[in-house]
Amino acid sequence: MNIVEIDYSDLTGRHFNGYELHRGLLSKGIHAEQVVKWKEGILDTVSMYGDDKVFDCQIRALEEKYSVQNLLFPYASELEKLEAFQKADIVHYHLIHKGAFSLLDLPELMKQKKSVWTIHDPWIVTGKCIHPLDCIGWKNGCQKCQRLSEPFEMKEDNAAFMWKVKKEILSQVNPDIIVASEFMKHYIQESPITSHFSRIHKIPFGIEADKYNLREQNLYQAKLGIPKDKFVIAFRCDKYEVKGCKYIYNALRKIGTEKEIFLVCVGDGDIPDDIQESYQMRSFAWLNDEQLIREILIASDLFLMPSLAESFGLMAVEAMAAGCAVICFEGTVPAEITEAPYCGIAVKYKSASDIAEKIMELKVNCRLTKELGQKGHELVKRKYRFEDYVDRHIHLYEEILNRI
Repeated sequence: MNIVEIDYSDLTGRHFNGYELHRGLLSKGIHAEQVVKWKEGILDTVSMYGDDKVFDCQIRALEEKYSVQNLLFPYASELEKLEAFQKADIVHYHLIHKGAFSLLDLPELMKQKKSVWTIHDPWIVTGKCIHPLDCIGWKNGCQKCQRLSEPFEMKEDNAAFMWKVKKEILSQVNPDIIVASEFMKHYIQESPITSHFSRIHKIPFGIEADKYNLREQNLYQAKLGIPKDKFVIAFRCDKYEVKGCKYIYNALRKIGTEKEIFLVCVGDGDIPDDIQESYQMRSFAWLNDEQLIREILIASDLFLMPSLAESFGLMAVEAMAAGCAVICFEGTVPAEITEAPYCGIAVKYKSASDIAEKIMELKVNCRLTKELGQKGHELVKRKYRFEDYVDRHIHLYEEILNRI
């Protein structure tokens, strides 16, 4: 079989962009190619299209001017002409709302080839936002949007228009849909835009858990310059409000200066000055270095993931594989993934006080922390194996090709 994956980039967000899946398919002897707008890696099975950055910026400026999203990118015709697309038995779409091509061209593209679409977040069922949170506008047309500034700014309230456009476009297609969690499956089934999709497959992400050696914690702590006998807390530092960083900072403020705690963060958000002054810490910019991410997590005792919403929560899986205990909010996907309270601790939604309380409980009770981390590591090896993730896709592809 010939499988072609289409996405915006390869290495940045490599799990969500299908790059890791692509690599896995190749390892299984599947003829696979990936086509992206921006190529960062070196695999010769990954190729580019529409790589005029100046033109791309001009299109983005036009979309911002007219308050529309992913309607003006004229790259579908270029995709259709690619040999990889023409020879494909199945075309697998991933994140397409970053300028991969115009949504208006999606029905025609899907008519030409058997299509699979991994929907990674609720953007496709809303008028503009990625995560609606407590807003229910996505169920009835996104009238009078209250969140025009995030995460993609819309100068004029065109959310209702975009909602109608998406509904009209998607009414013309019914591809095989892949989601990673019950959370995403709920959105697809409940949205008036996608409720007609009749083939929804849940395939959780998988990682190579065998690459996480828990016995190397002291080694990586020394490598990262973490002093001995510290309680190491890791988290993702992000500007995007939905990631919940403010609850981490407020929890740390409630704890106060704690010399035995060492913080490690990854991301492009800003750390408040008072947090930097109160705690020893190391911060890293956003990383594509998977080995360094593993080292950071293995060096840590606890991973904080108080996201207000996640479509999957891959970093929770990575943290569990590294033997970290995980704190998250009740009712979120990380709570589902960590099977809280089995190996994750889910606290009251938006409660910084509860996060602070559980941090101190785990800091004092090292035995409990290690027990949760070990359970998490075993859970990942049992439920989130990379090989299973790849095999489930191959089985789906075979099922699609064998349909009459």
